[in-house]
Amino acid sequence: MGSTYVIRHPKLHEAKELAEVHVTAWKQAYDGILPDQFWNDDALQRRTEFWRQMLADQAHRSRTRVAEADGDVVGIAQIGPPREDDLDVEHELYMLYLLQGHYGSGAATDLLTELLGTKSASLWVLKDNPRAIAFYRKHGFQPDGTEKDLGEDRGAEALAGVVEIRMVRPAGD
Repeated sequence: MGSTYVIRHPKLHEAKELAEVHVTAWKQAYDGILPDQFWNDDALQRRTEFWRQMLADQAHRSRTRVAEADGDVVGIAQIGPPREDDLDVEHELYMLYLLQGHYGSGAATDLLTELLGTKSASLWVLKDNPRAIAFYRKHGFQPDGTEKDLGEDRGAEALAGVVEIRMVRPAGD
């Protein structure tokens, strides 16, 4: 399928639009896995403030890309330095979210390629998200056996039993 997406840096004034994509993509991907508090009005306000702060920081903005279709942001992705020091990778994929209507379009691949190319990287993905795991496998990521329960990791009772797995890709894949 040919790409009709523009992959670009986000603009300073797009915090609300990015927050809407972020929260909507979460609801579409995680409904029934995460509690509704992740996509209610308060969540949207928190994500809008998160994106305002993120976009105000040039370093964060330079490590973030959006996928735009017909003038609308339909996907977001961000990388940064690895947060775990037990890995020898260049980057960590902090997020890659795409609105459900654009699944299978090539936009997620375009975002990933734009940010990482063939560099080594790690990421965390919900264990109960087979679609995302298959996507990352297709792009050279493999589970490394590391898991974390988000309830324990973040001290959030509402997330107890929600497990993420770490996936790693060596350079050149």
